[in-house]
Amino acid sequence: MQLIALVLYNADGRTRRLNFAPGQLNIVTGESGTGKSALLTIVEYCLGRSTNLVPVGPISDTVAWYSALWQINDSGARAFVARPKPSGRNASTSVAMLEFGNELEPPPLEQLRGNIDTRQLRQQLGRQIGIEENVTDPGPWSLRQGLEANIGHAALLSLQSQSEVASQSVMFHRMGEDGIDQALRDTIPYFLGAVAPDEARKRAQLRDARRTLARLEAEYQRAEQAAQTIDVELGALYAEARAVGLILDREYGDRGELVRALQGARTARPAEESSSDSPEEQDRRQRLEVRRDELTQNLRAVMENRGLLINERRATSEVVSALEQQESRLTSLNLLPPASSSEAELEGGHDCPACGSRMTDPDPTAEILRRSLEQLRAQVGTVIGARPAQRRALTELDAEAESLREELRVTLVALEDIDRGQRVREQTQSDSRDFTRGRIDATLSRASTVDEIAIEVLRQQLDQTRTIVDALKNELDDANRQEQITSRLVAVGRNIKAYAEKLDLEHSAEGVRLDLARLTVVADTETGPAPLTRIGSAKNWVGYHLATHLALHTYFTRHQRPVTRFLMLDQPTQAHYPSENDNTTGLPEEDADRIAVRKMFELMRDVAAELSPNFQIIVCDHADLPDPWFEESVRERWRHGIKLIPGDWLDTASA
Repeated sequence: MQLIALVLYNADGRTRRLNFAPGQLNIVTGESGTGKSALLTIVEYCLGRSTNLVPVGPISDTVAWYSALWQINDSGARAFVARPKPSGRNASTSVAMLEFGNELEPPPLEQLRGNIDTRQLRQQLGRQIGIEENVTDPGPWSLRQGLEANIGHAALLSLQSQSEVASQSVMFHRMGEDGIDQALRDTIPYFLGAVAPDEARKRAQLRDARRTLARLEAEYQRAEQAAQTIDVELGALYAEARAVGLILDREYGDRGELVRALQGARTARPAEESSSDSPEEQDRRQRLEVRRDELTQNLRAVMENRGLLINERRATSEVVSALEQQESRLTSLNLLPPASSSEAELEGGHDCPACGSRMTDPDPTAEILRRSLEQLRAQVGTVIGARPAQRRALTELDAEAESLREELRVTLVALEDIDRGQRVREQTQSDSRDFTRGRIDATLSRASTVDEIAIEVLRQQLDQTRTIVDALKNELDDANRQEQITSRLVAVGRNIKAYAEKLDLEHSAEGVRLDLARLTVVADTETGPAPLTRIGSAKNWVGYHLATHLALHTYFTRHQRPVTRFLMLDQPTQAHYPSENDNTTGLPEEDADRIAVRKMFELMRDVAAELSPNFQIIVCDHADLPDPWFEESVRERWRHGIKLIPGDWLDTASA
């Protein structure tokens, strides 16, 4: 697809048409500010980009519709695309007009109408240039959606704006925008022909086939295991059905008899069963009851001993109280002088303990009372000394009683659990039978499928699925895919090197290649790889951009790849026009710059002629070389007041 003409429509119906020659070098030369750079944005807008990036000013003020007339093939098929400028303050629109026809020409303004949106526009134009249905597979673990290459992605390889063609870090159009770099990595292999259009579909088929294979392998494994263990399962199921009373206790000769018996158990009434505990449960219950009685008897004895001890303490307290009362009565004897204790004192006689007079014979009453007081005190001390032992004994009895109570409580709880379990078994016996019936149904359904025919069918399905998986894996071999990409990039790299040598670029005599991972040109120098970011001077940056895009389009054209057959460059010679005077005249000042500019245009001329009539180059630049072949390539010269927008359009707009 090549550009025949760009047509701008004024709101009053006037048109501004720019004609281009397919299969040739087309040059639009002129001074700064004449609208040259706007042509690239108009072309991109007419290829389906929703956002209109035409600069605000005379163009956006006077143009109502932008359109492009495309040549689809050599047989005369054409496509006319028209886009209205966004309404109001909007910067984008999806409205478009698309028509196909032989010898088609742009219609007048009143016939322009939107009949398609930009998504369908890109799709239909892509089909016209040979873009098949394709989806780029992002990989099994990627979170990105599959990307379908369209004419918008092809345009990224056909356009170079002024800021991009001289960039050392941006090799392709819009590469600095979010997601565009990844889109280029995904779609360039398809445009090179290294990836089949149906690769994503085949990868999806491979994923489905692998899932089917995993499912069949699991089913086959389960079938084999079931065939090996079905007799064991039927035996276990028979024992379970017999335990819940659904089947009689008897011997069965073979699997068929057992299956028929289990089938009858699904509807049979349960046999009468005793609801009593098992022998083990009965023994446990008996032991617990004996222990309960022992604990109850021991607790009763402990409580009786505790009662006796408490009564004894109470009686002792009464005795101590009586003795202490008697002692308090005799304590007054302490007022009497003590009895004489030596023979010397007794020789002089005895004194009366009450009045102190001399007595011939002593009065024994006081002494007797003193002895009684001493005895009372001894008795009180003995009784009081026994109290700590009583308290300790009472504490021990309390601890023993508490231990017996706890053990008795545990025993009673165990007995209650046995009773509760028996009640639960009685209540859920019917549910157990229903559960067993359900298990019989499930097991018998599996038993019916366990046969050699079913296993053989599964085995055949497995073999067929494995064959499909192996075939798809061979077709989608990642190593082969990478080898295909590398082979095509090597072919492109050879042309990059050849074109770079014609432009006298640095490192052009060494190996030069396109690095798809980093989306840049890399020169393999003696000291290691040098990407474009490490190659100095704007001359080299522009030169390698030009060489790379010409090499890519040479490959696309020769191998008939589905890419637009034009390359549009904006200001590729900007590095050689340092002054405004040079921009006005279109001739660089120094001889070295003139030689470099001429080499660039000669290279573009030669490549277009070599690929003619299948490739077109459009250059918007200041350059205006005084060479006959250059003059023949100039389609528009915008100098001395001539611009993209006619002056009368501006006069009408200002009026």
